[in-house]
Amino acid sequence: MTNLVLVDASVGETRACLFDENGLGLELAIERWSEAATRAVRGACYEAKITRVDAVLNAAFVELGVGEPGFLPFGKKGRPTQIHEGAKILVEVTREALPGKGPNLRVLMNQTISKATPSLPQRMALPKQATIQPTDRSGREKIDAAMDEALQSVVAITGGGDVCIEQTRALVAIDVDTGSAQLTGGKFNYLAAQTLFRQLRLRGLGGIVVIDFAPMRSKNEQAALKVAVQNMANNDPARVDVLPLSRFGTLELLRRRTGRSVSEILLDKTGTKTAETRALEALRGLENEGYAQPGAQLVLRARGDVGRWLATDSIGWQAAMVQRIGPRFELDAHHTKQRQHWEIIPK
Repeated sequence: MTNLVLVDASVGETRACLFDENGLGLELAIERWSEAATRAVRGACYEAKITRVDAVLNAAFVELGVGEPGFLPFGKKGRPTQIHEGAKILVEVTREALPGKGPNLRVLMNQTISKATPSLPQRMALPKQATIQPTDRSGREKIDAAMDEALQSVVAITGGGDVCIEQTRALVAIDVDTGSAQLTGGKFNYLAAQTLFRQLRLRGLGGIVVIDFAPMRSKNEQAALKVAVQNMANNDPARVDVLPLSRFGTLELLRRRTGRSVSEILLDKTGTKTAETRALEALRGLENEGYAQPGAQLVLRARGDVGRWLATDSIGWQAAMVQRIGPRFELDAHHTKQRQHWEIIPK
């Protein structure tokens, strides 16, 4: 059975998820309408302008005309002769902007912008045999479940135990706990490593990762785990550099990032879903009910920040929704009695 990529092109947001042959989520990608004019995506090409050359960093800062200024490293060969302040060059985005950091770029020498910006699935690290298909409602629910999994701080390991994953400004900290697992030491840590490598990819996490494995009794167990982790790192589509286990039983690795993590897109700084995230969930709910109840008049009730975001309609969602389910819905953006952030009711 081949790997499957489900693509959910809903109103306001496109989501794609790669699932393995067992139905487990491997990688998520998200593209929002609200960021279309303000964010440079990986693989996109631009005619850009050099605004500053920094000899200390051996790089240049580049104005793309969309989003934050880009960062163009020169590498070991140093600054090309045609790179100077004010120069116009062609560049390609190699890593999207991260919180507090602009996108990374590479220069396109002697080329013209001829290729189209890659689609969302094309920007994912997909195996050659992957099947890409648009999703129905059941597929949308599978993507929802993968999204929920990617936001959980604690993930269970088959047979008992769990891993706790916390993303901080400086690094990703992972704690491995055997819990009630019958396996201990190296065998349990092997299962934990399989889980955490899938989770790192699913969540889009990278940078410095520190893993506190369960205690191991022998050096042979430690050596076997190191080999296993290196093999898993080699199979990761992102570049992963692994350091030896420390004498405290922790392992450090560096996983290359190509974009924001799922939590950085969906959550605010307090770890709560943003108003836009909940509003887009509401729009998917409205669309689902529109298909489930043909001809029914529907009301989308929303409160607080979610209602205000929907009422502003900065992305033109109402016109788009009319194209999907017809003009048979209305927005109640000031409903204050309901407990949930939004709900869909018949009129």
